[in-house]
Amino acid sequence: MLLHLSDLHFGTEQHTVCEALKRWVSEHQPEAIVVSGDLTQRARSQQFDTARRFLDSLQKPFLVVPGNHDIPMFDLGKRWLSPFESFVRYFGPVETTLETPHFYLIGVNSITRLNHTQGSISPLQIWQTGERLKHVPAGKIPLIAVHQPFAVIDPEDADDIASLMPQAVKHWASHGCRGFLHGHFHSPVVFDLSKKSHLSTSVLDIQAGTGVSRRLRRGYPNSFNVITPDLSVIRWDFSVEKLAFERVMQLWPLEGRFHEQPMGSPSAA
Repeated sequence: MLLHLSDLHFGTEQHTVCEALKRWVSEHQPEAIVVSGDLTQRARSQQFDTARRFLDSLQKPFLVVPGNHDIPMFDLGKRWLSPFESFVRYFGPVETTLETPHFYLIGVNSITRLNHTQGSISPLQIWQTGERLKHVPAGKIPLIAVHQPFAVIDPEDADDIASLMPQAVKHWASHGCRGFLHGHFHSPVVFDLSKKSHLSTSVLDIQAGTGVSRRLRRGYPNSFNVITPDLSVIRWDFSVEKLAFERVMQLWPLEGRFHEQPMGSPSAA
């Protein structure tokens, strides 16, 4: 199984939540960890260093991609000339791959220096990622990690869907991609993109909540997703009373619960 984290925002992390996450990893032993962006709050070296030390302490392979908070916001010179300098120093290339016993993970960088929240996917990235998908080993489940989501709950959030996302979804799905791992909106939710994007097979848009930061959104507590080899997605929330993460619900398949509809979709996911 995979541990899917997002929006850690180191610089605003909570010690008790970090310790609870360490205990969960030690107990459940996921095969790998994916962090879908916003490792830091303000892209400062100390924040990247703390994030790296924390992920190393979990003693599991991990794949990370940058989020919009992982490039400088106020240092405009550095933002324009070398926006990913600190990310690369601590985590290496912004786009990498990771193979686990059950999954083949591909990182895609959707962050641009030009806009602090809205991302971008280029035609070259669409093609290059499609080529990577052609070489997924037999029996592995291909998943793509990228910070911006492909579907949103609220129409006012649609501006943060990266440019060329529809083209990317169709191209990558045609090459076998089974799902996308996201963050950005701090909301644990899963959409099936097959109807929205007119796909012949089910492709999941899996969004994680706030990992360890105090920057909670939409009334959700700190949480993460667990993804199993049958592509079930289980949400775990931090309990303030127990100082531990607890299994809350299965986000996918839906278990008969009401599920919010992505903006622009003709039917519920």
